[in-house]
Amino acid sequence: MDLRQLRYFVAVAQHGSISLAAQAVYIAQPALTRQIQALEEELGATVFERSARGVRLTEVGKQLLVDANRLLGDAAATVERAQRVGRGEIGHLSIALPVMLTLRPLLTEVLRIFRHEAPGVSLTLSHLLSDTQLEWLPTGRLDAGFTLFRPRDDPAFEGIPIYSEKMLLAYPADWRWEGGPPASLRDLNAVDFIWLPRNAAPVWHDKLIHCFFKAGFVPRAAVQGQGVDVASMLTLVAAGMGCTVLPDSATRAAPDSVAFMELPDLDVVQHWELVWRADNKSALLRRFIDVVGAYAGNPVKG
Repeated sequence: MDLRQLRYFVAVAQHGSISLAAQAVYIAQPALTRQIQALEEELGATVFERSARGVRLTEVGKQLLVDANRLLGDAAATVERAQRVGRGEIGHLSIALPVMLTLRPLLTEVLRIFRHEAPGVSLTLSHLLSDTQLEWLPTGRLDAGFTLFRPRDDPAFEGIPIYSEKMLLAYPADWRWEGGPPASLRDLNAVDFIWLPRNAAPVWHDKLIHCFFKAGFVPRAAVQGQGVDVASMLTLVAAGMGCTVLPDSATRAAPDSVAFMELPDLDVVQHWELVWRADNKSALLRRFIDVVGAYAGNPVKG
């Protein structure tokens, strides 16, 4: 028994006539008769009582009609769901969000647009550091992530730029700078600095160290912040524990007790990207990428 036989059977039952059903399903009457006979042979029972006026369901046929309609409905729903997945309308995506708060306005709008365009797609959102995202993407635990660091020479990854911002010096607003405010990073050698351990974010730590080394600045780590998110660092600065460097967007979330300034040799720039595995051909993922690219002004080709 197959779905085609069931469709033929339902057509005959609905029309009460093999000849009319044959016209409805575009098959020759003898061929339709053979299909019904094959179905009855497989069941070991007749499904129609034949007469000069047409056909009528037997008790077996009545039960088969109920089950056939259910099975055909399920099959149609299965096909429709598969087609909707292929169009990126339903399914599931696992997306990594940054631990830092810098992209919050962008992410809020992107997620709102995507939910409007694809309400049938469920999302799992995880706050992960960039290093962790790049470990999870190849394993399939993530479909895509908003990250700072994509290895440019690794063909396993693709990405689109979405946001860049400069870094600022964040310090307690009530600090009184001896000898005046700093003019460069070197002028911070004598003040308490809130630093992060390298194992918290190795790539970001090394980028900052390189910048500091060029400027002749060696951080005097009064506090090592275990959290690398903006909120945690702002809390430590607001408490007067020291100064640190934070992205420009941190000014939007900072309390009045935290002040900011630009330093000419603090030339590290955060370049955020949406990154995904190059061999992930999911239509759902492509739809999400298109939404992000359009909103960020970097539409994806192909």
